[in-house]
Amino acid sequence: MELTKDITLGVYIPRHTPIHRADPRTKIVLVILLITLLFFIRTYVAYGIYAVFALFLVWKAQIPVRFALRGLKPMVPVLVIMWFFQLFLQKPDHAQVIFSMGFLEATDVGLRMGNLMSLRVLFLFLLTTILTMSTSMVELTDGIEALLKPFRRVGVPSHELALTLVIALRFVPTLAEEMEKIMKAQMARGVNFDRGNFIQKTAKVFPVFLPLFMNAFKRAEDLITAMEARNYTGGTGRTKMRQLEMGTPDFQAFVVVVLFLILMIAVIRMFPPTVQM
Repeated sequence: MELTKDITLGVYIPRHTPIHRADPRTKIVLVILLITLLFFIRTYVAYGIYAVFALFLVWKAQIPVRFALRGLKPMVPVLVIMWFFQLFLQKPDHAQVIFSMGFLEATDVGLRMGNLMSLRVLFLFLLTTILTMSTSMVELTDGIEALLKPFRRVGVPSHELALTLVIALRFVPTLAEEMEKIMKAQMARGVNFDRGNFIQKTAKVFPVFLPLFMNAFKRAEDLITAMEARNYTGGTGRTKMRQLEMGTPDFQAFVVVVLFLILMIAVIRMFPPTVQM
């Protein structure tokens, strides 16, 4: 069982591309704009164009497509559950019943909404993965801190908040590695995680979470001890060895994304949704 090979969120792939060279503030802002756009897309045509643009970003960042898409695999169980909820719980007056399972009735509206919402979550996760693959943790921290700096006037600890977000992101592959070790130890003791139906497989995974959380708390305590040993006192009075500066790659990125947003707005107006989400 290899869990770490399917975890791509938080993994940085060093390359010398315009996306990698762009300022982290630019990438964070543009990713937020692209994610916001997802909440206004409600047709398959628009999602198809969005998929082409997402694959263009993967190609431009020189990230292996199979590696980028591999990170979507852990999301499949969550998406399946969400899809089933939409399929059977969306029952507007004008909906037509496709099939029924006892007291559950699947409608055409639920099917369409389940498909579109699943695509939305997939693209949201893919954009976040592209951001982390093309931005190192140091750059990501500096970018988030710089964007949050204006909120210091109202008491928001920008440095501490940025550091917390990046550490949580960095812990994703670490916790996946810990979970893989625990599951392999359970398999050595006779537990077969591949046997049984979906509910039985899920029940076998629950005992893994207790030692996983204990190891996570231990790692967090070790990290706190290491930071205190290095006299970490937060963002007050700290200076930067590398100052963030915007250049040509940032201007090009803004132009490309703005043109794409204009295109998507035109597509959304040309192809209005037939189902309200």
